[in-house]
Amino acid sequence: MSTKHLLYVALFAAFIAIGAQIRLPIGPVPVTMQVPMVLLAGLMLGPKLGALSALVYMLMGLVGLPVFAGGGGIGSLVSPSFGFIVGYIPAAWLAGFGAAHKSSSARAISFALAATAVIFLFGFLYFIFIMNVVLDTPMSAVAAFKVAILPFILKDVAVAVLTSMFARMLHTRGLHLANG
Repeated sequence: MSTKHLLYVALFAAFIAIGAQIRLPIGPVPVTMQVPMVLLAGLMLGPKLGALSALVYMLMGLVGLPVFAGGGGIGSLVSPSFGFIVGYIPAAWLAGFGAAHKSSSARAISFALAATAVIFLFGFLYFIFIMNVVLDTPMSAVAAFKVAILPFILKDVAVAVLTSMFARMLHTRGLHLANG
């Protein structure tokens, strides 16, 4: 991996960390800007480097850097929302795969939406596991869906579309960072 690619990975890991600190008080649960940064990492860097950026972000938080919305440290593993962070890795890869090789806007949007669904899937399954097994707080799949997924669907669909369009605009204006 070139120095330039390492720099891009570090830069997008930092963008994801900054996105975690930007909280928009919309509704009962604050909304952060992590998802658009994860999607942008994949869309701009490609599948490998985008996923690596998300992995670096996750590892930074697990070693104790306060980059997650709730801080950082190994204790984050037992947070019901940590599965969403795990989902960032395959999501960035998927978004990057969809945007690779001069793809159309429709393809990039479709893959960004699929990447968002991957984040939801990882987050939902992890949420149910942590609540029911680790925290011993029984919660049905329906209740978990209502708490962990439903409030964010419309926002994240809009984010996926807008982020794809933004990345596409950057590409058409000549900003090509890496093909990882």
